[in-house]
Amino acid sequence: MNFPKKQYALVAVVVLVLLMVSSNCTFIHELMARDHLNKGVRDYTSKRYDEAIEHFEQAVEADPELIVGYLYMAISYRAQFIPQATSAENLEKAQKAIETFEEVLEKAPADDTEHKPTAMANLAGIYSQMGDYDKAKEWYHKRLEAEPNNPEPMYGIGTIDWQLSYDETGMTGENVEYLSEEEKEEINQLVDEGVEALKKALEIDPEYVDAMQYLNLLYREKAKLAEEEERKREWELQADRLALQALELKRKQEREAEEARRRLMAGTEKKK
Repeated sequence: MNFPKKQYALVAVVVLVLLMVSSNCTFIHELMARDHLNKGVRDYTSKRYDEAIEHFEQAVEADPELIVGYLYMAISYRAQFIPQATSAENLEKAQKAIETFEEVLEKAPADDTEHKPTAMANLAGIYSQMGDYDKAKEWYHKRLEAEPNNPEPMYGIGTIDWQLSYDETGMTGENVEYLSEEEKEEINQLVDEGVEALKKALEIDPEYVDAMQYLNLLYREKAKLAEEEERKREWELQADRLALQALELKRKQEREAEEARRRLMAGTEKKK
């Protein structure tokens, strides 16, 4: 069927108008989303978490592809969660945070190197705060797969292993004599896993003071579990050396940070 030229022109105009309207609508929705995102960030900074969540909800409603909106919403839910508290309301906040962080992982593209690792880190952190250490370590391992050269997941695993061992052995190892051989073996395996994780973290970042300090604590767990006095002293000696090394490194970093601050202040004064 042949259409007159005028009809072709009319169709072209209609299509152009529809495209312009559609484009304008998309642009308006994106502006609305960004406006709510900014308002949500301000509320979050002021610790008005409920108001922040409302703005983040409106932001992702206006722009469902705004991944950062879901991430900030999840972080706001987590900020309301009180670690170890077991009230229904508190656990509901934790569950909402978990679900929203998981939504970030579902919606973010496969090559996302910003939002996905942050969501994984938060999932590991919140499970750890809930006392679900198996799930926490599961997420640390997932983050490690995504970021094999990041020492933080290995540090997280090491700190959990120390906490689990310390809870069983006691402050000075007073509980060790009441543990069965099987329990001692299980705890030793945990400690070895933590030691390996922290050593890998320090291979990546030799100046990771926190990892060094926890490695020192795990060596002390090895000393508590050692049956021979000679082995106990060896582990304690290694722990003491590492503790001193961590202290010296921390002081060095503090001096460097102070020197950098002074240079910055001097530069600011010169500009005046």
